[in-house]
Amino acid sequence: MTSHTSAPLAAIAIRQVEKNTGASRVALGQIEALRQLGYQVVILAEKGDAERVAQAGAQLKKLWRWPFKGAFRRFWFNRRVQAWCQRHHPQLLVSHGDVVSPDVVFLHNCVHLAQSRIHGTHLPPHHEVAAMHDFILNSPNQATIAVNSKMMGDELQQRYQIPATRIKVNYPGYDAAQFNLDTAQQLREPQREQLGLLPHQQLVGLITSGNFKKRNVDGFIRIASEVVKQAADADKIRFLVVGKDDAAPYQKQCEEAGLQQHFIWLTPQNNVEALYAALDLFVLPAHIEEFGCVALEAMACGTPVLLSSWVGASEILKNHDSSLVLSDDNEQQWASRINDILNTPTRVAQGHALATLATQYSHQHQYDKLKALFQSLINH
Repeated sequence: MTSHTSAPLAAIAIRQVEKNTGASRVALGQIEALRQLGYQVVILAEKGDAERVAQAGAQLKKLWRWPFKGAFRRFWFNRRVQAWCQRHHPQLLVSHGDVVSPDVVFLHNCVHLAQSRIHGTHLPPHHEVAAMHDFILNSPNQATIAVNSKMMGDELQQRYQIPATRIKVNYPGYDAAQFNLDTAQQLREPQREQLGLLPHQQLVGLITSGNFKKRNVDGFIRIASEVVKQAADADKIRFLVVGKDDAAPYQKQCEEAGLQQHFIWLTPQNNVEALYAALDLFVLPAHIEEFGCVALEAMACGTPVLLSSWVGASEILKNHDSSLVLSDDNEQQWASRINDILNTPTRVAQGHALATLATQYSHQHQYDKLKALFQSLINH
């Protein structure tokens, strides 16, 4: 790379920055924060959208990708990044969990904990993501480890004996222009009509990008069965599941439970804010969710939420209203709490209070915190 500026160089290493994933959005957001601090920024990736990266204000440098799957592919990427850094000497190397960095590593998932929580087993010895994370987190340097939630930070402290002083909780933010009370109030009735809901019916929803096993959709169906049993008027309650996954086994579970008429199934929608608006209650009984931007987005739309204690976003709620956070495995308790929320006369006010709480975690607020984190690394 030939520099045309005297500005210091920062490199962001992430294997892919082309899809609309949470990690890609975070990496693209980091470009602006680094540029505001005076850096020229290069994205080091195996796959990437050069135009999108350029629009964000950085240069994309594609590194040759090892063609075969497995742990070695990730270690190969790390080698290529280290070789590039030896040639170009960036003053700051930002890793997204795929390379060793002496400065900062942003981790987006806890693969060991997820395997235990979802499947009750340990990962195989050569699992590619786990092997790379183990390599990075057992490295002898003193890099800052940025995590999505305190839950993630606690897991890393326990598993890798990383001092708490090295771990920084960096909650993802949400787009306040897309997710807000005014927009939700305008979209609510049209979206409910589109879903075929009658005015008196109440909608409880689990909205996610996918991976129904991780998000405990089967548990959600069992909870729904209990809700219907406990409800004074079960006919008025409907349930919505949104996500990209094979819904067939879950739909069969609904049929076997006699719930098919209560459920609506959708694949991910571009106007997800309209779906949040249509809900009377958002629930996420996930076995584990390192943060859960969907919960924050729902809150911003003024929709009451009920979250598993294994959802990172629940940390935002614990000091606000701990009754909105439950253990993921007590289905009767979930059903009772859902019916209580649906029937409380203060439900709308509760949603508005959550919308106010969510504003503290908008993209702008989190961007300011990200800049402060990078500034602390520069000053270190």
